[in-house]
Amino acid sequence: MACSVIPMMMPDEMFRRRVSAAPPHQLKMTASVPVAAPAPAPEELRLSDLDWIGDLGKGGFARVCKARHCRTGAVFALKLSFDPDPLVVELEAEVLRRAAGAPHVIDFHALLRGPGGKAAFVLEYMDAGSLGDLLRRRRRVGIPEAAVAEVAAHCVVALAQLHSRGVAHLDVKPDNLLANTRGEIKISDFNLSRILYGGSGERLQVPITGGTLMYLSPERFAPNARAGPHAAMAADVWSLGVTVLELFLGRLSLLPGVQKPSAEEVKQAICDGKPPSVPEDAEASAELRGFVAACVQKEPARRATVAQLLSHPFVVRRDM
Repeated sequence: MACSVIPMMMPDEMFRRRVSAAPPHQLKMTASVPVAAPAPAPEELRLSDLDWIGDLGKGGFARVCKARHCRTGAVFALKLSFDPDPLVVELEAEVLRRAAGAPHVIDFHALLRGPGGKAAFVLEYMDAGSLGDLLRRRRRVGIPEAAVAEVAAHCVVALAQLHSRGVAHLDVKPDNLLANTRGEIKISDFNLSRILYGGSGERLQVPITGGTLMYLSPERFAPNARAGPHAAMAADVWSLGVTVLELFLGRLSLLPGVQKPSAEEVKQAICDGKPPSVPEDAEASAELRGFVAACVQKEPARRATVAQLLSHPFVVRRDM
């Protein structure tokens, strides 16, 4: 049977896939988990050899679909980029190349070109969906602390690898954390990421504006904000703290009584209000409270680094 051609403009259907409702700590490797087909070599990948299975989601400048390689049966997530700036696409590709092989970072297989030069990123398919999807299915009910600790541990390892390779993610949030039925959590979506070091090793001042408002650190609200490597990495740590807190509570802690806060209200709450924290009446360990507090210090220099978080009791002493 001939492969169907992957269209570069997909129908407007979001999140048609069926994903498991089980939280990450309940996903275990069993004999029933299918063994993934081996991926073909990057030089063997062509759009014409990929069979479209269904849509996975879309964003402002990209759509993601599930696709199968006709010859090998390998399944991929195919991110179709429609960003008008080719430099943005090339930057994302370079970030993914730098991140290749890093634990708990989505695997990047190839960058293909479709009609008119449109870019298609061939990425690892994570069959349990995003943690953002999980929270929406749970209807604002958080996941158990033990599972949050597992997610946090995976994310800290991923960020440590990215930062050691000179990459700041700059969009850490539940929607960009993907799970599979082997119980792995991986960071995805690098379209806002920045490379922190130049070819000769010089430290770069990179733009840190943009991103998802609720997860931005205070310094990112400055007009035309730019930062060196340490501050850009610190921005990732803030977003991780907000994400860990959201996973535990099942909701964002910022402006809880406001249904649709304006951008100005969000900015004011983050920049002028108290840092996010675990509510006093929540049944949470001192380790979880301490982890979140270490991540969301308002001054970037006072935030924990990912190297420090790797040895934090919340992730080191977690109960698998």
